[in-house]
Amino acid sequence: MARSERGMPMSYSWGASRGSAHVSGLALDRAVAGPRPVDGPAVAPEPDGPVLEQQRVAAELAPMVEVWQRLLAQHVPDRAGRCRTCTKGGTGLPTTPWPCVIHGIADMARRSYDAERSRVAS
Repeated sequence: MARSERGMPMSYSWGASRGSAHVSGLALDRAVAGPRPVDGPAVAPEPDGPVLEQQRVAAELAPMVEVWQRLLAQHVPDRAGRCRTCTKGGTGLPTTPWPCVIHGIADMARRSYDAERSRVAS
């Protein structure tokens, strides 16, 4: 595993450091709230994490048609079933399977764009 200047493990995945932060070499964990009784019907908490972040990025990317089209064209599988772009030397992780996160976000953007176009057309 790669290490930072301070010897801390580095992560290459989205949202990997969401649960804690490092300040001056000290790990600070985010407090987790326990269940509380609620008056009335239960309200589901808003989803959080990497999937929500990917959905946010896809929503921003949806109107940028040329960008997500280019991402979809570049992030395709090789013969071994890995992403061609993400596994290129020096650009990512050599074992990234396809579909990679970038392809997934671009595909979400495409579907969002298509849904909006069909909604406006009807």
